This record gives sequence, structure tokens and C-alpha cells, in this order.
Amino acid sequence: MADKKLGPSGSEVTLPGTFTVSMPVSMPKTIERAEMSDGSFRWAFFDNLRRVWNLDWTILTKAQLDVLITLRGYNQILRWQNNDESATWYDVVITDFDYDSVDPISATKYYKASMTLEGTVYS
Repeated sequence: MADKKLGPSGSEVTLPGTFTVSMPVSMPKTIERAEMSDGSFRWAFFDNLRRVWNLDWTILTKAQLDVLITLRGYNQILRWQNNDESATWYDVVITDFDYDSVDPISATKYYKASMTLEGTVYS
């Protein structure tokens, strides 16, 4: 499995553990309509092509979870690379993050987590 990296520009880290990535492409279209003084309409069309990555981890140690929590704490644009897909870098933001313990009564604590990245191609 190839590395997947995420982080501030120049400080990207390899994401911990084994996880799955789904990579939907969202293609919303924004259309604005304006009525002119003569009663006719003018239309404006905007394409908002963006990529969304849903990352899901099923087993993480506390140290691995802490890496994800640190990344989530950056309130800035991050860089993302998924070498399973390509070597392309994307500018992304973390739009969602949650985690939970897998077995809260076990002596060894493991966690599951999910993160959603949203972004565009880095140029």
C-alpha cells in the first residue's frame, strides 16, 4: 500500500495505520438568475468541481489517533497526496472528523476514526 500524506505545506506527514479512501467527485452547478428591467432574464452559470475524500480507519493506537487530532487542529489549507491514486498534490481542508474507541473495556485501547477532506488540484 502506497503512502498517503497530509499536512501543512512542507510539513506533511504520512498518515498512520491502514485505512480506506473513497474518492467521489462532486459536481455541483450554481446558477444565478437576474430579472432585467424589461422583464427578460439573464443567467449566470458557475461550475464548482471539487474532490472529496472520505478516510476511514478501523484500528488506531492512541499515538496514531493523536496524529489525526493534531492534523484536525490546523485551521488552514493542508496538502494531500494519495500515492495509490497518483502523485498529484491537492490543497484540502478537513471538513469533518470523528473518532470513537473500538472496545472501551479492553486493557489495550484502540480507536476508529473517519475524516473528510475537500479540495482542489494543487498547482
